[in-house]
Amino acid sequence: MSNIFLFRHGKSSWSDPIFDDHKRPLADRGIRDVPLISKIINEKCSNIDLVLCSSSKRTIETLNLCMQHINGNRQTEILDELYLSSSENILKILNNFLSKNNNIVLIGHNPGLYDFVNSVDHLNSFLFPTAGLCHLILQKNTTSLINFSDLKIVTTTKPKDILLK
Repeated sequence: MSNIFLFRHGKSSWSDPIFDDHKRPLADRGIRDVPLISKIINEKCSNIDLVLCSSSKRTIETLNLCMQHINGNRQTEILDELYLSSSENILKILNNFLSKNNNIVLIGHNPGLYDFVNSVDHLNSFLFPTAGLCHLILQKNTTSLINFSDLKIVTTTKPKDILLK
């Protein structure tokens, strides 16, 4: 059974209006929240094979913080096509990597991540806040292409869930 963790980047900084969207860094809140969520990934799956990450500055900073807290023989791939990617494109990207990787973390953006979760389960009300995490399992053999219906949402977690404990 494959685990897929969809991880939205940490809260980004809007302090400098000169930055274009792709170059915005993490805000202090993002730097605080990403390690909390990364530890949750490690608790749920201690053997991550691959981390896929959008090429934006805030997602790469999220990746760097995340990598300090997850175990496994994790390879990383920075993909331009994940920047503001649609849910259908995220599914296509996952299909390219699932045959050789069992446990994947994908760090990306809304609205693609929100739409992806909604395509898996339209009754799920997870709005995918910054540093939000959705843990999915693949319910079929990964030798063929997967569809949204092949995935099941296990849990959704947002930083407030942890901070309010």
